[in-house]
Amino acid sequence: LLRFSELEDGNSSSVHEGCTGNSPKRHKGTANHAAAPTKVVHLKGTDARARHIAQHLRKRTGDQVSVGIINGSKGKAIVNVDDTSDKDEKESTKKNKGGANVTLELTFDPNANSSPQSPEMTLILAIPQPKRLQKLWSVISQLGVTRIILIRAKLSPFGTHCQSTKFNKETYRSLIEEGMAQGAHTREVRVDVEVDEVISPAVLQRLGLSRNDNDDDDNIAKRQARLFLDCGDESGMVVPPARDAVMLVCASSDANANEVHVAASVPPSAVLAIGPERGWTEEEARLFQDVGGFRMASLGPSILRVDVAVVAGLAVVSAALDEADSSP
Repeated sequence: LLRFSELEDGNSSSVHEGCTGNSPKRHKGTANHAAAPTKVVHLKGTDARARHIAQHLRKRTGDQVSVGIINGSKGKAIVNVDDTSDKDEKESTKKNKGGANVTLELTFDPNANSSPQSPEMTLILAIPQPKRLQKLWSVISQLGVTRIILIRAKLSPFGTHCQSTKFNKETYRSLIEEGMAQGAHTREVRVDVEVDEVISPAVLQRLGLSRNDNDDDDNIAKRQARLFLDCGDESGMVVPPARDAVMLVCASSDANANEVHVAASVPPSAVLAIGPERGWTEEEARLFQDVGGFRMASLGPSILRVDVAVVAGLAVVSAALDEADSSP
C-alpha cells in the first residue's frame, strides 16, 4: 500500500529484460511512455513493506508484486531489490532489523479509476475494551469497511478510555493501513469517534445517520441497508438473518417487489451497528429504528463476543452486498 506523496518520476528506459510473470515489455521512445512517464517508489530496507517484499514474498529484481495507491488505483509493479549497498549501510540496516532497499516501478497509471471498488460499508461499534479494540482496527479495514464510527452505549464498559481525547490518528492509522493492504483495499477509511456521551438522537444527527424525513422506501431507493445487531439476543424475538435483511433492501428484485424504483447505477451499501457484549438496551433499539431507520438483524442463536460479532457480521454483510450488486 503506497501513498501518492511517495511516487516519483522514474526513468522510462529502465527495462528489466528478465521480468517474470506477465509484465509488459517497454521500449525507449514510444508514444505511450512520452504521455505517461513511469512512476517509481523507493522503500528503505527498514520499511516493513520492503521487508515483506524481499523477505516474506521472496521477490527478486524483475519480479512483479501487487500494489495499491491510497485513494487511487491498484495494479502491478516491477521489483528492483538493491543488494549492492556498501558495508556500513548494510550493517546499519541489519542493526535496525531491516533488509535490502527496494524500488517499485509501477506498470499502471496511479490516477486511473480502472479498479472497481467494493460496496461501501460503515461499521458503528459500541466501544469495547482498549486491548480488544487494538486488535480489531486491522481486522475491520481488512474486511472492506470504509467508515468506522465508535460510540458509547449505555452498557459499554466505562473508564478513562471512553474519552475522545484517547483516540488520535497515530493510535490506529498504521493498523488500519495494515488491514487495507492485507485486504487489497485502496479506499481510505474514515474514522469518527463519538464517545464523550451515550448514543442519542443528537449523536446520530451529528454522524449524518438521523432518519429525518427519510423512510424505509428511501433507504431501498438508495440501496442502503441499515442493520443493528446484539452480540446475543435472549428476548426470544424472531429476527431476520443479516443476509436476508441486506438483500431485502439492496437486491434490485426485492426492491421492485416493494414497488420502489431503484436506479441500476446506484451501488448497494450498508451501515452495521454492533453493540457491547451486554447488548443494546430497549431504548437504544428504538432509537436505531425510529431515529436512524435501522432494522434489527441476527447472526444466529449464539451469544458472541464483540470481536467475533464484528468479523461474522462484516463477512455476512459484505458477501450479501456483493450478491445484491450482481443480482439482476
